[in-house]
Amino acid sequence: MKKVIAILLAAAMTACLTGCLNSGSSAPAETKAAETEAAAAETEAAAAETEAAAAETEAAEAQEAEAPAEGNFDDVTLKLSYATGDTGMDGVTAIEFERLVEERSGGVVKIDRYPNCQLSGGDMVRHVEMLISGGAFEMAIISDNSFTQVDDYFYAAATPFAFNSYQDAYDCFDGEGGAMTKEHFKALGVEYFSTFPNGLMHFANNKKEIHSPEDMKNLKMRTYGEMQMSLMKDLGADPTQLSWSELYSALQTGAVDGQMNGYQTLYSGSMHEVQNYITEVNATFAGYDFLANSASFEKLNADTQELIRQCAVDAAQYGREYMAKAEGECKQAMIDYGCVVYVPTEEEMEQFKTAAAPTINGIIEKVGEDAARAWGLIE
Repeated sequence: MKKVIAILLAAAMTACLTGCLNSGSSAPAETKAAETEAAAAETEAAAAETEAAAAETEAAEAQEAEAPAEGNFDDVTLKLSYATGDTGMDGVTAIEFERLVEERSGGVVKIDRYPNCQLSGGDMVRHVEMLISGGAFEMAIISDNSFTQVDDYFYAAATPFAFNSYQDAYDCFDGEGGAMTKEHFKALGVEYFSTFPNGLMHFANNKKEIHSPEDMKNLKMRTYGEMQMSLMKDLGADPTQLSWSELYSALQTGAVDGQMNGYQTLYSGSMHEVQNYITEVNATFAGYDFLANSASFEKLNADTQELIRQCAVDAAQYGREYMAKAEGECKQAMIDYGCVVYVPTEEEMEQFKTAAAPTINGIIEKVGEDAARAWGLIE
């Protein structure tokens, strides 16, 4: 914006100087040209000075924005545990969270990151249990769906075909759905701050284009968790429970034909090398929650609590923006590699939703009417 203002000022000065020269001079054309050139040079110099001043102002504002926040912070180191490595969405966001906390606290509050569920031995179920019980780590980034093992409510946000876009999901997480989620976490002894995406999931396979549930009949589709298993059965596929670490080789050997995942996950796992077809259906939203053990969080003083809360919200927003950029790039990279992306028509999407009705209705029954209404599953 400041650069635009500088350019407009320069243009205005040029118009003014040129107008003055033209209106009051009877000098020869050569003299007028020289005077005009000189005026233009002066204008360019003025514009350069204005732009330099704007740059200095921007730098000062940036420095001020990154200056430590005022507050009486606890001198503390908090452990942050998360599921994947530093290139996964939880890792990328954890790194930003660490940066924000340490910069805003002037290094008084420190974050120790533990990727790949190191503190729970790589066990995701144990990861959830350890956050709830406390003691091993104060904070965690955990997928929303992982908490279905302790509370059926958490199925709500992962309901098949609930969201047409990321913004649809964010509207729920930042609104009534998120408020209800916070209460359910609180009942478990967990503080909830915000949610960012691991991706909207799509169907991918190495056999054929999928335009409707009819095309999924007998496809061997890798699943993870009860909900995905139920959904694939509804759609006529042959579901197979399989860990992520086994998936690439299983697609290579034909042990499975396909899976459901988001673009960023598909690309980071090099799945485009072993499967050619992607159908963009927004099957489910996979979200990561920024969390803290309530007992550990409540030990912090008010300023430190507010610091952690705001940095978690800001880091989650960073994760949302990162996904918006990275996902488009990943999708294009896979298309360039040779993958075929198909976007179903509205009529075809209705076929998927109709076929998935048993799973969707089962989730609504599990979570109850209040939760279903908060997440837009019923009116």
